[in-house]
Amino acid sequence: MDRQHVTEGTPLFSSPTRRDRHDDSTRERSTRESSTRESSTRDPPVASPRLGLAMAMAFLLLIMLVEIGATLVSTPMSQIQEAIICKVHHPDTSEPSTDARCKDQGVQSELSTLQGWELTFGLLPGLLTAVPYGIAADRYGRRVILSLSLLGFALVQATDAVICWFPGIFPLRSVWLAAMWTLVGGGPFVFSAVVFAIASDVSTEAQRSATFFHLAAAIIGGQLVAGPLAFLAMARGPWFSVLLGVGCLSTAVLVALGFPETRQKASENDDDDYPPSLDPGPGLSPAALRRAAMSIRRLFWDNKRLGLLLFSLVFTTLGRYISVILAQYTTKRFHWSWSEAALLSSISASVNLLLVAVVLPLVSRLLLSRLGLSPLVKDLCLVKAGLSALIIGALGIGLAPNSSLLIASIMVYALGYGYSPAMRSLLTLVAGHDNIGTLFTAMSVLETAGTLLAGPLMAATFRLGLAWGEFWIGLPFVSVGAIMTCAAVIVFGIRLQHVGEGTCKLDTASDSRDLHV
Repeated sequence: MDRQHVTEGTPLFSSPTRRDRHDDSTRERSTRESSTRESSTRDPPVASPRLGLAMAMAFLLLIMLVEIGATLVSTPMSQIQEAIICKVHHPDTSEPSTDARCKDQGVQSELSTLQGWELTFGLLPGLLTAVPYGIAADRYGRRVILSLSLLGFALVQATDAVICWFPGIFPLRSVWLAAMWTLVGGGPFVFSAVVFAIASDVSTEAQRSATFFHLAAAIIGGQLVAGPLAFLAMARGPWFSVLLGVGCLSTAVLVALGFPETRQKASENDDDDYPPSLDPGPGLSPAALRRAAMSIRRLFWDNKRLGLLLFSLVFTTLGRYISVILAQYTTKRFHWSWSEAALLSSISASVNLLLVAVVLPLVSRLLLSRLGLSPLVKDLCLVKAGLSALIIGALGIGLAPNSSLLIASIMVYALGYGYSPAMRSLLTLVAGHDNIGTLFTAMSVLETAGTLLAGPLMAATFRLGLAWGEFWIGLPFVSVGAIMTCAAVIVFGIRLQHVGEGTCKLDTASDSRDLHV
């Protein structure tokens, strides 16, 4: 396979080639395509050191604001919602944060149900709007969609704060309706897809895996700082932390609006060569949506192994909800305060940061240079190792009898954080650069589908564990470990076939994509 680079023009969705053009237009377009192929062997223009540094700094600031803001809001909001529920169940309580009755089965079951379904309702818009927002990002730019997704998230948190501030006016379950604000921007998975698309825009093929690792490191860095900040902010009261978090998220929207546009402007003359009847029309037209859906269908149908790997994301996405329910789990089982539970994110983030920023890049370099493995084999090894750590860690968290083993299990689970960037790099290699936009959006849809199941599943298993007794409170984490084992069956079932010197491919009769070692 000829070496190619992802350029600024890499779309979130690849449009099918138009046919039956005028002969003169075809010859002129062929000349331009020939010139494009000659330039495709060079690094993308946005990959210059100056712009790369500017984008890195902008990414760092944006990710830090988002992670800090989300943590500053989520943990104290859980405490506030628990207090509201407790006062409904026990009207005579004067101090919910210290009243043992607020940890009884009825209060905790309602809290897990509230948060589980809020997660699901918040992600439904992402499932419905991922394709239109992907097309819009191609036509109007990554920056617009990035800003919209952050705006929607900030509106969700602000509305939640208003509902909880006036519990006598708004039923607490109104937060489910507030979650629909993610229709603005498509929610967290559209945000993730656009962020990784931007990262692909500004990196070469050789840099891409390291870029994904460093992007993940920036996310972890935000989590590392967010835990202690939430602890300190909650010392001044949960509402102080919530308002500070909403302010961080609002600032993130302004930072996103200041991002440079990485999508290379398509030649304005391209469409001018076509007859009016063949004009592609608006980016969000029904025809464009059908083309996008067909593009995703071909991505699965033409490459069965790729389809299986993508489908495994439905199972592994369940692990992302662990961080949300973990705080409630520790406050109930080990009697931690909510502010103490917020520090757990820093424990795992410190391991994650060391892993993703130092260990995984060094291991990747060792596997490539010392052992001579191909990028495909290297990424597959990292995916298997990361998935194994996730499964073992999740089971350990659910079965831990004391705080020490809980922390140890969290650290093991944190070792699996490299799974996500390694899987993205692996899928990019398997899918090919022509499909990178479609790939990332398909990933966002599947991840959203997995998380839609995660919320109700976690709430149901937590309620069931509470009903079964103290030992079974960790049932949600045991369930996550068991479900992620399904993904392990898919990943460990992948076999590679050598088809020539320096070349290998996925071992499947339906897959003919070769990858160079």
